[in-house]
Amino acid sequence: MKQLVTAKPLQLGDQTIWPPVVLAPMAGVTNQPFRTLCREFGPGLVYVNEMIMAAALVYKNPKTEAMIAFGPDESFRSLQLYGSDPTIMANAITQLGRRNAVDHIDLNFGCPAPKVTRRGGGAAVPLKKNLLREIVTTAVKTANAFGIPVTCKFRMGLNDDLMTFIHTGLICQDAGVAAIALHARTAQQHYAPFARWEAITELKNAVTDIPVLGNGDIWEANDAQEMMRITGCDGVVIGRGCLGKPWLFRDMVAMFNGEPIPATPKLGWVLDVMLRHAVALEAHFPPGRGIREFR
Repeated sequence: MKQLVTAKPLQLGDQTIWPPVVLAPMAGVTNQPFRTLCREFGPGLVYVNEMIMAAALVYKNPKTEAMIAFGPDESFRSLQLYGSDPTIMANAITQLGRRNAVDHIDLNFGCPAPKVTRRGGGAAVPLKKNLLREIVTTAVKTANAFGIPVTCKFRMGLNDDLMTFIHTGLICQDAGVAAIALHARTAQQHYAPFARWEAITELKNAVTDIPVLGNGDIWEANDAQEMMRITGCDGVVIGRGCLGKPWLFRDMVAMFNGEPIPATPKLGWVLDVMLRHAVALEAHFPPGRGIREFR
């Protein structure tokens, strides 16, 4: 398989990412043990921590503080923040910067949970263009003082009648973010039915000065190749496709480097990976919780 002619390294600040593949932040999933496991299969990629509420970080919530855990070998520490108050967002980023706690911050404007959107957060933020602009501009300015690149991830909109992804991408571009990522579904869709990759094409055509990454229905390496071929996007964000399958990142590296994609692993090999994941979770969390998280 030949290397994708359209694929280029992803530049986030002074960090060059090759191949341009990102692990999406997933609540209860992308903790330190899972990121470490994924990194074994794809060193050098971006593995984003779980979504963190900016306000909880500012007010030093103990559970939130515990979630900001990176392994000693995580050289590109990536964290996603969400919130709808520019001042609180700036304070959260300042705290992270002063502690030298992260190397990259992603802003969440795509959370579809009703308890979040009803309060004007997550996927509802882009409905208010001025608020969105203020949050992103403030975040970028604050993060720049610490040399931290900022990216943004969002959905197509709340529903088919409230599409926001084009103006969201343009606002993010104008604010100086390093890259944007589109989950090609509305908040109302959650994760079904199929992702609408044509929206990624629209966004890529509108936003021309920064990388546009695509997210949605990438279950194997060839799906990433197909998404980039169809949409022209600059990279991919992997979410549910890697659940129970962290070696997907190994396949991605092989595919982008023009190498044969490894054969489907044998059951015994998979069981060994599962065991190592379970042991790592149990060591990471209080006794008993790790196994519950693994299930």
